[in-house]
Amino acid sequence: MVVSDEQQPTVVAPGGDLILDVCQDEGAAPSSFRVDSNMLRLHSRYFENLLSGRFSEGQRLSAALDELNAAGYADLRDVPVDALPRVAIVNVGRISILKGSTIQNLTADFLRALHGFSLSVANPPVANLANLAVVADRFDAVACVSIYVQRKKYLQTIDGKSKGRPSASSLEERVVRQKLLVGLLLDHPPWVARYSKHLIMRDSVQWKPGVEEDHTKALWWDMPNGVEDELIQRREYILDAINSLQAHFLKLYTSGERQCRLGYDSSVQCDSFQLGEMVRFFARLGTLRLQGTIYDNTEPTYYNGDIERLLESLRQCPLYQIDCFHSHCGPRVRLIPLLDLLQHQLSLDTGSLDIGLCAECWNHNRVMYAWSSTKRPVLWTQPKSLTGYRTLASTSSNKGHHRTPSGCLNRHLKVRDMFMATERDWTAKDAL
Repeated sequence: MVVSDEQQPTVVAPGGDLILDVCQDEGAAPSSFRVDSNMLRLHSRYFENLLSGRFSEGQRLSAALDELNAAGYADLRDVPVDALPRVAIVNVGRISILKGSTIQNLTADFLRALHGFSLSVANPPVANLANLAVVADRFDAVACVSIYVQRKKYLQTIDGKSKGRPSASSLEERVVRQKLLVGLLLDHPPWVARYSKHLIMRDSVQWKPGVEEDHTKALWWDMPNGVEDELIQRREYILDAINSLQAHFLKLYTSGERQCRLGYDSSVQCDSFQLGEMVRFFARLGTLRLQGTIYDNTEPTYYNGDIERLLESLRQCPLYQIDCFHSHCGPRVRLIPLLDLLQHQLSLDTGSLDIGLCAECWNHNRVMYAWSSTKRPVLWTQPKSLTGYRTLASTSSNKGHHRTPSGCLNRHLKVRDMFMATERDWTAKDAL
């Protein structure tokens, strides 16, 4: 049989001994590729299994190569395409083909990476790399593709091009998710920490009430290996911590215990004044809802906006004073330092990355590290350091762990315990 020009396969390996016929859906017209079966088996566990003698594809390949050898072909480059064995592949993974691209281009690049050849584009964009990572995951070849991408320094090139541009906080969610998936699958920890934190802080269209899982969408819209659920859990605990800060001051000013610092006869009136203004501020901000408890059938709701913007709104709490003598009364003088503490952890541009996923700890210490698999500490307090400055430390003892955490894991756990605690003592007596 003579193969027409239109049917000629994409040549990945000129001396390849196998034709792969690849399509995304059953019954669709396939794209064909000439490849080296040994390279596929070496770098992909999927192809190692498929082309072994345990499956019919491998048995047919072995028999066909024996026939070619018996026919006297000294060089496989001389073998006509129609004489080579063929293997059909359906579904290359949960990809998203962008305008101007095709599954043929993507599959060809994946196969080129397995063979160690250059991709079709010298510096592929994030979307291409995300699709490439999905295909590598589908065919159990992430180790090979990860090494390839790191050797080519594609990710470093992308970061270099983004310097001087608008802040990463302005990226659209699709790009953030693509970078996170690339970081997770192709072993690039900086992207894992940075862009997991971005999703936690900015929220996701996937986490809105009523949004159902759609397994036809690209893999980055549903992060694998428990990552999606972990990010949702972290965001909810962070919101709980911020909410507890608001609740803490409301509780203080309704407790009957004097909060005014002056000790004048007007202290009781000052506290009442501060409570009223504080309730009005939070209600106007939309972070407090006055609801009767005689009959309450409301469903739990969560803040679904930008957490940094929420913190900035809380910072606008005015310095209320009932008269000219009470210039340092009220919650603001104690609220701002606590918001600074949270801001240090939550800021996207200048804050710590501890609330994001640490790839090292996630992959190697998940039982100890994951927020979604940890029992909530009963109480968190904020002790002073030896220098007298506030520190982010935890009173929990990590009981039940088989070894003492060290390095970055120990730091992550201190941050986690603050956000996960059932109760938090935000302003201990010695801080007043």
